[in-house]
Amino acid sequence: MTTTHHPETAQLSIDSLSKRFEMHVLSNTTVVGLEDVSATIRDGEFLAVVGESGSGKSSLLKCLYRSYEPTAGAVRYATDDGDVVDLASCSERTILALREGEIGYVSQFLEEIPRVSALDIVSRPLREAGVSDDEARDRARELLAALELPPELWKAYPATFSGGERQRVNLAKALATEPSLLLLDEPTSALDPETRAAAVDLLRSSLADGTTMVGVFHNPDVVATLADRVLVLDDGSVVDTVDVDAYLEGVR
Repeated sequence: MTTTHHPETAQLSIDSLSKRFEMHVLSNTTVVGLEDVSATIRDGEFLAVVGESGSGKSSLLKCLYRSYEPTAGAVRYATDDGDVVDLASCSERTILALREGEIGYVSQFLEEIPRVSALDIVSRPLREAGVSDDEARDRARELLAALELPPELWKAYPATFSGGERQRVNLAKALATEPSLLLLDEPTSALDPETRAAAVDLLRSSLADGTTMVGVFHNPDVVATLADRVLVLDDGSVVDTVDVDAYLEGVR
């Protein structure tokens, strides 16, 4: 995918985003996931999202990807075609098309496809986008090698893999189509330091190619390496948006 990137323009503008959950098993108690969250992510920028467990980090990413339907607010996304789409309210058809073409999401866990090899899982999005089988598999091999997944596992089924091996397949799958916007929810949490460094290098390469990223990471070193700015959440609300140096002063 070839995209023209403009670093000073907004790729994503989050405006007063809220998400509430109705807990019917708890006497219809309302639980606040996000409350009036606003942020702007520039084209080609990496915004790290940090906060304690339960602060709303994953809920934010799921609202951006529309796995969760926001209760209120807007998420304006600048598409590759130059249109601006509100991800919070656009049609299901629109969001599915954007997921297939330009918005990627990486969770901590790989949604396994039974009896499908790691190589096929990673190459599948490319083949669905019209890339030839040979080219798609070459790209998949390149990504799996960069993430240091042993070649003997490429044709194996991820159901048999360790957590860290599954995370590498998950990340490779998301990067295969070179998305314009990539949402990352703790994608390196199960990796050892060496393979985490390989994953970070690959993400840095994608950033250099112009991919915009919003990522949840608990590791300050990863944040220091990748992030341009840091959004701090607490109890579903924005506490602050700071530069990386200010964030590191607070955690070290």
